[in-house]
Amino acid sequence: MYGANLLTAIGVWFFLPLLPIFLGRKGGSAALVGAVFAAGLLANGAIRYPAGWAADRFGTRPVTVIAMASYALLFLAYLLPLPTPAFIVLRFVHGGAGGAFWPAANGLLAEVTPPNQRGRAFGVMQATNTAGMLVGPGIGGFIALFNLNVVFVVAALACVLATVALATLPSVRSESRVEAPLGALRLARRLVPLLILGAGTSYMIGTFDTIWSLYMTSRGATTLAVGISFMAFALPATMVSAQAGALGDRFGPRRVVVAALIGIATFAAIYPFVMSVPWLIGLGLIEGTLTISGGPNLIAEVSRSAEAGHQARTQGMFQTVQTGVQIAGALAGGSLFAISPTYAFLAITAICLLGAASTLVPGLQGAHPPGCHEAPSATYSKSSPPVRDLLEGRRSDGDGLSADVDPTEPLVEAARRLVVAQDPDDHVVQAHIA
Repeated sequence: MYGANLLTAIGVWFFLPLLPIFLGRKGGSAALVGAVFAAGLLANGAIRYPAGWAADRFGTRPVTVIAMASYALLFLAYLLPLPTPAFIVLRFVHGGAGGAFWPAANGLLAEVTPPNQRGRAFGVMQATNTAGMLVGPGIGGFIALFNLNVVFVVAALACVLATVALATLPSVRSESRVEAPLGALRLARRLVPLLILGAGTSYMIGTFDTIWSLYMTSRGATTLAVGISFMAFALPATMVSAQAGALGDRFGPRRVVVAALIGIATFAAIYPFVMSVPWLIGLGLIEGTLTISGGPNLIAEVSRSAEAGHQARTQGMFQTVQTGVQIAGALAGGSLFAISPTYAFLAITAICLLGAASTLVPGLQGAHPPGCHEAPSATYSKSSPPVRDLLEGRRSDGDGLSADVDPTEPLVEAARRLVVAQDPDDHVVQAHIA
């Protein structure tokens, strides 16, 4: 999975930083660029909950393989002689293919990772994304100096290789033990604190995807310099993502996310007043270290809030809402940039600070304390069975449960949730029914 995601990220980051420049050479305005990115994000977000449902129902492998194969093929469609408004439609379809991949991928990763190690696992996943950002833009920018169209071909080939790798993975399918259907609104209500906390980062991504290349070129940067600026951001992010996720596992994910939001807000307030291209690249190097840490901790918290059998759907719901925020960032960022780059950057600062402040509001602090577990009401010895056996209702006479349980009944009843803690050997050390 990590290798396939790295290949995909390389392909995406060959293409994405240069798309605004490609559209500009086709005669597209800044507003059109914003609409193209917004269309991709709209489809990307809209498909995620249905894709998560499909992964829970049919398995992760068919969803990831079909999504990635479609994504690879659609890179080549950009080379067709299309009128500029048609790129809005093309990006909509392309974004939908890319969005279908993520709920299944994150659901698979959550299913095979203990809850108290998911921050690190998703940190490694994020590191493969930023490693693609590290490799792709610089090489893509260099190729674009000679022929911009070749970038789309190389991106398609990278995603074809990722499709082959995904086809070799086993297919994981979650089966729910909850009798009542889990609706989208119920999922959304449970995720409200995390949705608000993640809004700042998502808004920043939507805005930066739209305006960063344009801002760099407005300061006199070449396509190569634009690529290097993405590499400068990705280098420290690739190196520290896993460690940032592990810090969240140990000290509390919300603390790490708040620190990341404050870092994003600070740098967004600085960028409008920097005229030097080398300085913009250097600041991005520092920003990557400070701001990338929120992502894996948020995704890990989402996975911990998911009910059994609804892991991919829960991931899909969170990603859908966050993608909606990215759409707002793309549209607002493009429009504000047309007025003044300063307004576009300061809007990022304001939204990130509001998200960080939400952790101080009663009722928006989430049900879980720092880490991944609630306080236990019963303790189990290290001879207890693995978590998966407990979740499926299997137990033995040696479980040492502190309360009587009818062995003919599932341990986890409908409308209840087993909260567990594991050690690295997959033994249950603490558990209680909430």
